[in-house]
Amino acid sequence: MRDKDLLLGIDIGTTGTKCSVYDLKGKRVASAYREYSMIHPRPGWTEQDPSRWWDAVCRNLQAIFTGQGIDKNRIAAVGTSSTNAVVLVDRQGQPVSNAISLHDQRSGPQVEWLKENIGEERIRSLAANRIANGSFCLPALRWLAENRTELTREAYKLMVPCGYVIHKLTGEFTMNRSRMSLTLMADIRTGRWDTDIAEQIGLRAELLPRPCSSTEIAGTVTEWAASVTGLAAGTPVTGGTIDTVAATIGAGAVEAGDFALTIGSSGRLCSIGAQPMKDQRLLNIYGAYDGQYVIVQSTNNACVSLRWFRDTFGKEAAREALAAGCGIYTYLDRLAAAAPAGAGGLIWLPYLAGEQSPIWDTRARGVFYGAGLESDYRAFVRAVLEGVAFSQRHCMEVVLDQSDGPDIIPLGGGAANSPLWCQIFADVLGIPVARLRSNETETLGDIIIAAQAAGIPEIPPDFGKALAADGEVFWPDAVRASVYDGQYRIYRELYQALKPVFAGGTDRWGREEPDSSKRQQTQDTAGGTE
Repeated sequence: MRDKDLLLGIDIGTTGTKCSVYDLKGKRVASAYREYSMIHPRPGWTEQDPSRWWDAVCRNLQAIFTGQGIDKNRIAAVGTSSTNAVVLVDRQGQPVSNAISLHDQRSGPQVEWLKENIGEERIRSLAANRIANGSFCLPALRWLAENRTELTREAYKLMVPCGYVIHKLTGEFTMNRSRMSLTLMADIRTGRWDTDIAEQIGLRAELLPRPCSSTEIAGTVTEWAASVTGLAAGTPVTGGTIDTVAATIGAGAVEAGDFALTIGSSGRLCSIGAQPMKDQRLLNIYGAYDGQYVIVQSTNNACVSLRWFRDTFGKEAAREALAAGCGIYTYLDRLAAAAPAGAGGLIWLPYLAGEQSPIWDTRARGVFYGAGLESDYRAFVRAVLEGVAFSQRHCMEVVLDQSDGPDIIPLGGGAANSPLWCQIFADVLGIPVARLRSNETETLGDIIIAAQAAGIPEIPPDFGKALAADGEVFWPDAVRASVYDGQYRIYRELYQALKPVFAGGTDRWGREEPDSSKRQQTQDTAGGTE
């Protein structure tokens, strides 16, 4: 029997960090989650305090080792994944400012500057991706170079969330190849930085951290990190990856033609290819394994939509849930289940923070359409669930232009905790949906990748595929699917009709730019359903 028979996965999300420990059979034996807020200094700006990522990791691990009785000496390796955000740090790894989050929309002018001065063709040939803000770091970095020159001059390294945590654990400054492929400053095929682009946008090449493979040991836990986390000093820590890549591996999608759907804070429809795809509506990411490319359709506001609705309109529902002895998301599920398919004609456009795939419109905004005197609270909840599913159908149609569709699609993330939402996805997509036995696919993917780095044969690269085979299957219902077909046509027409209104932006809405010194923190809590 192995002395080190457990693996730790750490996923740094947009609204919270989860740490989970698994045994070598893929069973989760301990887990802890901690939420934090997003920061909105101005309309369209979204930032995060990186110290909250590390604080969440430390508190989670202390809860696991102290409160849940896990022996730190049994941890064979640590795998990490994270959402997208960029932060500059000093030589000690301390942030010189808040991180700019993937939901941030400030860098629209920088997108145009990059198109004019770098050129989309050059970026496309290098990174196999478009120039846009949100998913890609380059516009935000150009914004920093233009507007916070003192930070880019004084900083030591550019970091992303999992790289920041890896540095805290090991003292190493690294960035994994998956995340590098979305900076637009690295060759997606070779994994090398293009320092000319970095310097052309106003960054020193020295800011770029050491490239690292996801299946590489980036470093080991230091004595200091051990003292604050409870981990054993010397525990190997892998190079990390994008949460999307980890979730895809956790769902069992590792071979060309495999699909996976992850609905967490954002929505991610992924397929595996041997080469990047050329359609500019798609994101191409270098995978965790050599020669693997993850083709992604990423939407901004999946479970974020439900959380926003909960926080904005759910105070009475929260009281009713407490009286009923259940969690708020369980209660919202019950309400939505009592509404008819199609929510009585109510439709939700889930564009709260603009949208990425497939419309790539930073000015789009969330809209409820079709409300009447008969529309009740239950219908609004159900419309949110259905609107998120419509957004994934829109993405699926783009992918099907490029390849054959799946016979069944594994579903992970917070939405998979809701049987109703799983059924809605099956009915809207017209494809059977398999709710994964372990829908916490990010940390599961983390430990599968870590097992490859640590040379643990009990967990092969496609370990998630065997686990996915045990998932509960939700089959499309023809009657509901017919209702959703009609609703979906209206959903598509709504965006096209509203696109000119969205293009009017803040001027048309009459919003004034607030004083930048007045920083408002929005308590955007849990990143999904219970």
